[in-house]
Amino acid sequence: MKIDFHSHILPGIDDGSRSVEESVELLDMMAADGVDIVCATPHFYMHEISIEKFIKRRNEAYATLKEHLRPEHPKILLGAEVLYNHALLRCEEIKQLCLQGTDYLLWEMPYTEITSAIINDTDELAHTDDLKIMVAHIERYLNFTSYSSLAELMSLDVIGQLNAKSFTSFSTRRACKKLIGDGFVYILGTDYHRPTSGHALLSAAEEVIAKKFNPKMIDRIAHNGEKILANEPIHKLNSL
Repeated sequence: MKIDFHSHILPGIDDGSRSVEESVELLDMMAADGVDIVCATPHFYMHEISIEKFIKRRNEAYATLKEHLRPEHPKILLGAEVLYNHALLRCEEIKQLCLQGTDYLLWEMPYTEITSAIINDTDELAHTDDLKIMVAHIERYLNFTSYSSLAELMSLDVIGQLNAKSFTSFSTRRACKKLIGDGFVYILGTDYHRPTSGHALLSAAEEVIAKKFNPKMIDRIAHNGEKILANEPIHKLNSL
């Protein structure tokens, strides 16, 4: 099963798709790429909107898009890309932001140095009952923090997601290779915002993985994705 765990395909809710037409175009692209399921993960910023209002807006955006979906389009699961905020650790409603039908939360780091406070907060969240943490596009944080700090974060009971686009250039590909080699990567996403945003489809990452790394990794990614959708834990020994 081919699953895109990170996208911004819902229309008019964040900096992703601006219209139903753009959302349908993105879904057409993903369908042609063989994607079976796409996770719609609009940005959630606690300092800007309440969880209740966010869920309402997200559901309304999906309802608008749903009327235009076709059988060949990937199935859409609703979720959120949740920006780190210390206050979320005391928020009882946080589970409402998990990926639909699961206890998995897509957790985004702030674009700053990953501090011990951030690591400790993420660790506490990862040990919250019935909550499992997927860290979004882990390769991006290397633009802001040291590899050792990122490695300390990823050594927690969390799983890492890489963006397909990062496999398409030499500099970011090297980072992906190291993150994979160190056992921090479990799933992929496109992080697609708009049809013209210059992102890459999952096949671009799979092609590089098959040629540069190990073709068996693609099967492992699919297996991990199926376990997530079944809401089963992914053990660290099940890394790529």
